Amino acid sequence: MEIKQLKETVAILNELIIRKFELIDPKSEMWDDQDMIQNWKVSKRTLATWRKEGIIGYVQVGNKIWYPREAREAFIKKHSVNPIGGNNDE
Repeated sequence: MEIKQLKETVAILNELIIRKFELIDPKSEMWDDQDMIQNWKVSKRTLATWRKEGIIGYVQVGNKIWYPREAREAFIKKHSVNPIGGNNDE
C-alpha cells in the first residue's frame, strides 16, 4: 500500500511541476524523454549522457525526467552552427 501511495504522490508532484512552469511562462512546454526521442531523433542513452555531463538542463521528480522549453532552447543556442560566412567571434 505504501508503494501505491508513493506513486500517486509522485504523479501529483509531476503535475504540480508542469503547472508551476506554465505559471512562470504560459508558453513553457515540458517534454519528457519520449518527446525528446521523437522530436529530436536522439536515443534515450544520448539523453542520459547529456544530463550526466550537464549538456542539457532538466527537472526530475522521482524517476520522471522533464526538459523545460528554456533548457531545450539554451541547448540549441549553445550548439547551433553559424551559417557559412557567419561571424564566429562573440
